[in-house]
Amino acid sequence: MRRRRSSRVHARGREDYRFRALVVISSLLVLAPFAGSAGAGTPQASERLARIVATVAGRPVAVSCESRDRAWRREVRAARIARAVAYFDPATGRIHFGPVICRDVLEARHGMSLASVRALFIAAHEAAHAAGVAGEARANCWALYWVQDLARRFYAVEFFTPASRRVRLYSRQLMRDSPPAYRTLCPVGRAPSRPRGA
Repeated sequence: MRRRRSSRVHARGREDYRFRALVVISSLLVLAPFAGSAGAGTPQASERLARIVATVAGRPVAVSCESRDRAWRREVRAARIARAVAYFDPATGRIHFGPVICRDVLEARHGMSLASVRALFIAAHEAAHAAGVAGEARANCWALYWVQDLARRFYAVEFFTPASRRVRLYSRQLMRDSPPAYRTLCPVGRAPSRPRGA
């Protein structure tokens, strides 16, 4: 597959932040050594996203966090994935996050809104691709599995609390709002299997 080719994108919806998943179909890949975060995003957002992605992928993954809308629009136009809010580049092993994700991953500190859960869901989805998960439905299963644990690890959202229930309901809503090819019956109570060699 050509570099960064995509037939679908994560699209920013209306105020309900309806979810569209970004297709990055790739074979099993060998990740490049961790190169840290890059881009013009805030250091706090870059660091938080790098830690979230590493938790899901099981290894460090390079991330870029762009906070400037105009610069991000230029980047996704060049990558031929206009309106994307995040994408994984299998050629470099780097995950690129746009301004909306960089902002919402920090806003999650103030409570678990649909927007902040969406940021965690998308970060986990792209981290699954970085770990070698090629199927979009499987990547969404990873995101669905990880989102509550990420909320607990990084935002002190304890299990069996009202906030945790919101995270669960929002993440299921995101799965339901995904295109048909991204929805499947996910394993209940256990992590999706990792690709061989991941």
